[in-house]
Amino acid sequence: MKQVELKQKAGERKPKIFPVFLPNLGCKTRCVYCNQVIMTGETIPNIDKIAEEVASVTQIDEIAYYGGTFTGLKLELMEKLLSIRPDIPKRVSTRPDVIDENIVEILKRGNVKTIELGIESIDDEVLFHSKRNYSSRDIFKAISLLKGNFEIVAHLMTGLPKDSREKDLESVRLLINEGIRTFRIHPTIVFRNTELEGLFEKGLYKPQTLEEATSVVAEMVIIAEGKDGKVIRIGYHIPQSQLKFVVAGPYHPSFGDLVRSRIIRMIVERFEVKHIAYSRRFTSWIKAYGNENLQVKFLELAEEENIFFDGIPLSEMLKKYSAVI
Repeated sequence: MKQVELKQKAGERKPKIFPVFLPNLGCKTRCVYCNQVIMTGETIPNIDKIAEEVASVTQIDEIAYYGGTFTGLKLELMEKLLSIRPDIPKRVSTRPDVIDENIVEILKRGNVKTIELGIESIDDEVLFHSKRNYSSRDIFKAISLLKGNFEIVAHLMTGLPKDSREKDLESVRLLINEGIRTFRIHPTIVFRNTELEGLFEKGLYKPQTLEEATSVVAEMVIIAEGKDGKVIRIGYHIPQSQLKFVVAGPYHPSFGDLVRSRIIRMIVERFEVKHIAYSRRFTSWIKAYGNENLQVKFLELAEEENIFFDGIPLSEMLKKYSAVI
């Protein structure tokens, strides 16, 4: 994997995704941290109008159903949503405990290409106290059913109740071993009107600090991308209108850049790097977000779309680093 894949390549057309948010739709339980309407600012759409809206868009590469538990919907509704523009590939978000052979066949017939699987953690204690209501065994069963039929994007969270750095890193390792190569990772944020808010106010839950979250997510990214995976999203996007509902936790509007800059610094310090050459698009990672006084002897721009540490490309440095975490 060339590290330039971390960002859109220059001149490359960005895929046009038509997003449909289904906050909590299909969810049979409520996780301790969840309030989808607050988190995304979205409300449940009028299903009958979705097809009309899709038809009004001139070019769509993918229809994405986000937010709820897609495979937890009633079969009639699920198939109705998948029948919208059957020629356009679909992406759906769901949970490991609502995947079976019948669901897999429905998704295949519905032109689903990508499954965003809300795993959050592989640790059973974390899953129990987060009220995910499934176990690690359910996760591995779902992956075995989905592998070979769909691209799987694994969602992981840090800072959940009973979580730890060791558990977070082990979750990535286990998923890599299962063949998962694409991830979304974000820290737990305490939102209003959630069970987690009550636990926080009673002193029964302590959220990660921004420093703690940045550090552990950086290590998770190093493990994933050092094993030829990719992390396509780091941190939450919370609409400006919804920020007033954030009670506590390591929210930062540029959390992904914080993590990427931390990785640069970690590589420099771990391998005593003296010379960095980088393309302009990576300038903020090199010179901002805590790296304003990066301790290297030489910094220079490179023509190639990459970052080089003493002549070694970023992808190779990540492989070296992932071997020692």
